[in-house]
Amino acid sequence: MAYRLFLIFFIFSCSVTTNDNNNNTAINNKIIDVPLQYATNFTIKKIGHNTLLTIKQPWKGAQNHFQYLLYPYDKTKPTIYPHATKIPIPVKRIISTSTVDIAFLDFIQSKDNIVALTNGSYVYNHFIRQAHEEGKIKDIGSSGGIDYEKALTCNADMAFVYSIGDRQIYKKFNELNIPAVLLSDFMETHPLGRAEWAVFVACFLGKESIAIDNFKQIAQEYESLKLEAQQYTKSPSVLTGAVYKGTWHVAGGQSLMATFIKDASADYLWSDNQDVSGMPLDFEAVYEKAIDADYWINISYYKNKKTLIESESKYHDFKAFKEGKLFNYYKRASENGGSDIFESAIIYPNLVLKDMIQIFHKDTLNPKDLYYYTQLN
Repeated sequence: MAYRLFLIFFIFSCSVTTNDNNNNTAINNKIIDVPLQYATNFTIKKIGHNTLLTIKQPWKGAQNHFQYLLYPYDKTKPTIYPHATKIPIPVKRIISTSTVDIAFLDFIQSKDNIVALTNGSYVYNHFIRQAHEEGKIKDIGSSGGIDYEKALTCNADMAFVYSIGDRQIYKKFNELNIPAVLLSDFMETHPLGRAEWAVFVACFLGKESIAIDNFKQIAQEYESLKLEAQQYTKSPSVLTGAVYKGTWHVAGGQSLMATFIKDASADYLWSDNQDVSGMPLDFEAVYEKAIDADYWINISYYKNKKTLIESESKYHDFKAFKEGKLFNYYKRASENGGSDIFESAIIYPNLVLKDMIQIFHKDTLNPKDLYYYTQLN
């Protein structure tokens, strides 16, 4: 395909000097910036045969960025960018600490590279789950209690670590000389921006071209579905979340979920909010604003109306409850509670958008037409 990595680089008129330890000569390498379509929280630069990855904001409020300098395993470790974590590539053995890692690696046909994981019982991916049950992939505990001695026996080349709350894990892996790499895809504000982090992950395995080609197809379908949704004249109102431990958490107005709802041509009730994550509210505030909402989605862990109403009798007052327009994302779930919405949906936002268009705009909804979502009955 014409859409290849090295054919789309924009070459900047700047250079960096590196030392080649093999012949002690200085080499000037132009910095080649790899353009991204939607992701805004990381950058890729090619410097000779090296690749520099920069995460701009690893988590909300972070002051420092993180950098990873990837170099061919058969080359001398470069001396440039002394503060960057330097990793020889392609990596072959990976520790996964999040289902998000699994989704990205599966997308680039590299799930075989996973040698250990945490929270294995909550994985949805059938291949990974089976390999885990057969002991082919080691279970090194949970994110709350990793068995680092067991992790050391995996001879891993690196570990992917989610930057939400896992900063101590990141530090510990590096102390054990297992290079840890943060994933901060959740900081993106567009679903396609988050999916494009597959290119970031692919750099560690030398599969950028595969990731770019696959992502291009996902993006094209998403944009086509978005245009399709704009043909509908009605824009139903949407409520998200449910009460948990006395607080109702709704999606922030700038969150990925809010973008999905907007792109499906529906009216998210908190679209004017500026939060990119969940927003905690009192029950009364939600009750007043959303009692007449047309649809209610992402209803915590509830799978039927009976358990929902047993948790809070006032839910019965909501229009969406009365009309049965309640939808949750547990159609694809494992026996142990693993949900594919937290795995493959990260990389296939086009399928999530397709579900929402079906839910919000189809007068007669066939459950078989939904991929991730199911209606509470």
